[in-house]
Amino acid sequence: MKIQAIAAVAALLLSSCAAGNKAAESEAIPEHGFTIMAGSYTEPGDTALRLLHFDPADSSLTVIDGTTEVPNASYMAQATRSGMIYVVSEGDSMHSRITALRPAGKHSMPSIACTLPVGSAAPCYVSVSPDERYVVTADYNGGTATIFGISSTGMLTPVKQRLRFTGSGPVAGRQDTPHPHCATFTPDGRFLLVNDLGTDRINMFPVAQEDSDSLVITDQATQVQLPAGAGPRHIVFNAKGNIAYLINEISDTVTVLDYNKKTLIPRQHLAADTALAHGAGDIQLSPDLRNLYASLRLKHEGIATFDVNTRTGEIRYKGHTPTAAHPRNFLITPDGLFLLVACKNDGIVQVFSRNPASGALTDTGHSLKIPGVVCLKTVNL
Repeated sequence: MKIQAIAAVAALLLSSCAAGNKAAESEAIPEHGFTIMAGSYTEPGDTALRLLHFDPADSSLTVIDGTTEVPNASYMAQATRSGMIYVVSEGDSMHSRITALRPAGKHSMPSIACTLPVGSAAPCYVSVSPDERYVVTADYNGGTATIFGISSTGMLTPVKQRLRFTGSGPVAGRQDTPHPHCATFTPDGRFLLVNDLGTDRINMFPVAQEDSDSLVITDQATQVQLPAGAGPRHIVFNAKGNIAYLINEISDTVTVLDYNKKTLIPRQHLAADTALAHGAGDIQLSPDLRNLYASLRLKHEGIATFDVNTRTGEIRYKGHTPTAAHPRNFLITPDGLFLLVACKNDGIVQVFSRNPASGALTDTGHSLKIPGVVCLKTVNL
């Protein structure tokens, strides 16, 4: 597979980088609970980005603010130090965008600080580098990962690098070309990982020294090969940073990998479902590290639960919890007591309680209608 670093183009400088969309203050929002940002595909007459409040006392979800119009907001990430939130908007190569949002108060939607074109089709994932100098997008239809700079104030700067992938996989119609679906970092900050659903590979790029003008060293990239037709999607690490869990969309499996600070070594492959839907979505570890959860779409839609051996890291399938249609992304609240699911096709966020002792999920009966919802993230404002 050939990987190229493509220089930034001057046309990106034509985009807007001005503040705007000051959010209104919300009323009567409890001080306890969690603030959540919900992204969605834009429906006619609807905004694509909302700020929510989740109250664990009664399992209720409330819209705090939904006035910032960021179209097709499919994924987001927040910088720890600056608090800036970076959101990708899916579109073709001419209309895909990344937006930086500046926090405007605990109960107000962050304001738009800067918007830049991605220049590659369908950015579906975004992450912030550990040093908070760069933002990386995974561009599903563009076959690229795009790296932007971040200024000292958290503003986006034009493209620094573009990593372009080649190759294919055995599943016709799904793996005819590369499809990067996740771009994230190892917990120690040594590598940028780009999961390519189209080629069954995890691409590992060494992160350059901080005095470098580039985020990664492209000519030292390596690849981790997954089983043919797996379709690697999202990946999460345990607290120690030595074990990773990968959800494979096409094979509906979970792969457990050991990380030795040099590479990822697949150790266990386990089915998340047997419906052969080829639509596994997201993967998350519970805060207590005792359970792993994966979303399943297209058939037998719901959340798969696994027990985690906290000593070895290996997993054991535990059960399946049905959800509304097309559970794409989900989050586990920081206290580990609830799991909230973004069900795109039914346009709702469902609230499940989690039993810490068993890991079992129970539908609370609480939900919130959000057309086209695809992403949920807790945010600090």
